[in-house]
Amino acid sequence: MSTQTQHPFEDGSLEDKKHQLGEAPVNELSKEADAPSDRDDALSFEQQQGVTRIEALYHVFGKGWKYWGLWVAIMLVFYAYSLSSNTSYIYQPFATSGFEQHAVIGTIGVVTNLISGTAKPFIGKIADLTSRPMAILFAVTFYTIGAIIIAASRTVGAVCVGMVIFASGATGIDFLFGLVIADITSIQWRGFVNGVASLPFIVNAFVASDISSAISLENWRWGYGMFAIILPACILPVLSILFWADWKAKKLGALSPVSSDIAHRRQQGSDEPRKPFVRAAMEYLDNMDAFGLLLLTFAWCLMLLPFTLSASADNGYKNPSMIAMFVVGGVLFIFFCVWEWKFANYPLQSKHVLNRSFLCSVVIDFMYYLSGYISDTYFTSWIYVVTDWSDKNYGYYVNILTVGLCFFGTMAGLVQRYTHRYKYLQVSGLCFRILGVGLTFYATQGYTTDAVLISARVITSLGGAISVIGSQTATQASVPHQYLATASALLAMYTSIGGSIGSAIASALWTHRLPANLEKYVGDVYNSTEIAEIYGSIVVARTAEPRDLIKKDCSTPTAYNDTAYDMFLPALILCFVPLIAGFLTSNFYLDDSHNAIETNKKIVLRTEEEIKAEEEALKNARMRETADYQ
Repeated sequence: MSTQTQHPFEDGSLEDKKHQLGEAPVNELSKEADAPSDRDDALSFEQQQGVTRIEALYHVFGKGWKYWGLWVAIMLVFYAYSLSSNTSYIYQPFATSGFEQHAVIGTIGVVTNLISGTAKPFIGKIADLTSRPMAILFAVTFYTIGAIIIAASRTVGAVCVGMVIFASGATGIDFLFGLVIADITSIQWRGFVNGVASLPFIVNAFVASDISSAISLENWRWGYGMFAIILPACILPVLSILFWADWKAKKLGALSPVSSDIAHRRQQGSDEPRKPFVRAAMEYLDNMDAFGLLLLTFAWCLMLLPFTLSASADNGYKNPSMIAMFVVGGVLFIFFCVWEWKFANYPLQSKHVLNRSFLCSVVIDFMYYLSGYISDTYFTSWIYVVTDWSDKNYGYYVNILTVGLCFFGTMAGLVQRYTHRYKYLQVSGLCFRILGVGLTFYATQGYTTDAVLISARVITSLGGAISVIGSQTATQASVPHQYLATASALLAMYTSIGGSIGSAIASALWTHRLPANLEKYVGDVYNSTEIAEIYGSIVVARTAEPRDLIKKDCSTPTAYNDTAYDMFLPALILCFVPLIAGFLTSNFYLDDSHNAIETNKKIVLRTEEEIKAEEEALKNARMRETADYQ
């Protein structure tokens, strides 16, 4: 593969480029989203080391075994990661129920979503400032530590801490491997390749159910602990390949003058002392806007956690601690806005990513996650109680959404490849999602038949897959390669914030409405202690005796259905909001360019002979540069 990195307008005007393309479908940014001068401004940046180093890999890989070896290694990681995700999603309710604190799953959802989301811009900056493999190594370390903490936990607090660290590492791995795929594919193939990379989730949806049923859902510790070994071992091959390719490219002198040692010495002077570690670290943190990320994380955590904690606090929301959290969180959020506006040297919201496609994608995915987490935070818990499925069938059903998202996402990517568009496909996906969520809302009114529950989940996954692929493509196509990681990370951050708000709302509804509904429907059968046990564990709720009488009289299932009704109604209403943004987004033409801004930066595969010829040319150029310098 190779890329042409020259400025797309350095040898002609925008109109010249239109004629050179020789076809009508010009990228929407040039004709409706931004003016040509805005595009020129978007290209006035200095490319950072991590981006330059990943582009230098184009000089190492061709059509041969090295290229396919990289893809095999990447697919191995996605397989292991998908198996981990599918099983940990099943185990999570049982990990909290094991300490009779099932409701704390809402608090975990809020914190993990926020920290995972705000960690992505941080990890993206690490990938840009150092290299992709260094950032992957950083993420897998967090993943492993988190898995070990969960597996060894003796309190629900340890589970919470472990899940936060585990989720931060897992989301970093997922984000970084998606970033590597975006680095080495053109925008016309990117949606399809991302879909293919997610296909292991389909296989593992069934494998995960077999694993979880074999281990038993109550024995969840080993379910987390085994992946502290499996996933790092599977990531090792791709890390080895990327580090080798990075070393090879540097040896060949394939890195651009911006990052080459010789150019650096020419610009800075060979006698300039190396920066002290502390100063260098502070510059890295400043470039990442680490202070702004911390402000944002703490602000949202403090504003959202009261929704999950108020049920167990004295006087609920009137508790002084709850009020203090709201106030301090609001003040920190205002401080964050002021910091980003006036003081941050490298604000999170760079002007280079502010375009119509990105903003519309943020609205779509933010609302997608907001509505999705309102309905899905306790969705699997509700399903477990109101159905009599076996553990294996329950696991199969839980993974329907994952299977559908992966399968339909691949199909959506294929449609993008051959239509070279994504806008109206995404709008249709948003409509399908409304239908799917509507069916689930219908099920909460007592119609929990297999046909309704399964069809609702399949249709929801169809709409969600099309929408997610559309937002991802639009965001990545709307920025230069230098800002690919930033734009992708910011989109992920805002969607995670949406998910956190959704989790907080769901947790508030669950922790307040479910105890009241249980008291309403089975208060004459169970005393307060027994009701607390039912509320605290979905296993107890499902096996509460007399189970047959409960099902016949619709007692406990009705309590759970009424609670689910309260969560799915606002989720359904919020599903209509993204449609507006879907119609307003740009509709880039998807071709063999890396993005829709740098139209001359092509992604093409080359033969091994072409790679070797370029290696020789680079070696000769390096020798001449060294001789000139001496």
